Amino acid sequence: MIDINVLPYFLATVAVLVAIPGPNTIYISTASASQGFRFGLASCFGVMLATLVHVALAAAGLTALLLASPVLFGVIKSLGAAYLIFLGIKAIRSRPAHVGAAPPAPARALGASIKKGFLVNLLNPKTGLFIAAFLPQFVNPASSHVPLQIATLGVLLVFVGALSDVAYAALAGTIGKALASRRARPGIGKYVTGLLYMSLGVAALATSSPPIRQG
Repeated sequence: MIDINVLPYFLATVAVLVAIPGPNTIYISTASASQGFRFGLASCFGVMLATLVHVALAAAGLTALLLASPVLFGVIKSLGAAYLIFLGIKAIRSRPAHVGAAPPAPARALGASIKKGFLVNLLNPKTGLFIAAFLPQFVNPASSHVPLQIATLGVLLVFVGALSDVAYAALAGTIGKALASRRARPGIGKYVTGLLYMSLGVAALATSSPPIRQG
């Protein structure tokens, strides 16, 4: 199991890191501001699921493949960036719902948000590299079950990160609702959302160094 003595330092470090808005936080906040808090929450859940996958890969040692293969890293990074740009173009090309039109099924719409959040984070290899570099710093190599230690620390990382992202989603949702009630030009929100997604995609494609935080 993990060393209880280092646990307070780990939690304090994670709390500071996740408080700094990263690409995942911006993505979740954008979804919440443009679609509502429920969709931001669904996006957050998708991001959490993908982070757990990255943690599992790190515990299994598979993330080392990314560290050893710049080509594989570049391919996955390009796929993630392309997906964000695709979401941005799709948001800009979407048409505002007409009055009286049947709204999409909530469960289906929320499921789509979970899927998007999952893919955005899963296709971000920097999340996996960060986890692979950060979590071992708090692992006791002399103890047995090192993969279990990494998995346990990873779950704690996801939990603390989720608290931060939910808070950002709630704030963004409140701001988005306030702006929507005072909106002078209907439909402008889709352009803001689309440009934000596309900017995230371009930024992800342009950067090559490992991230300093998970979300």
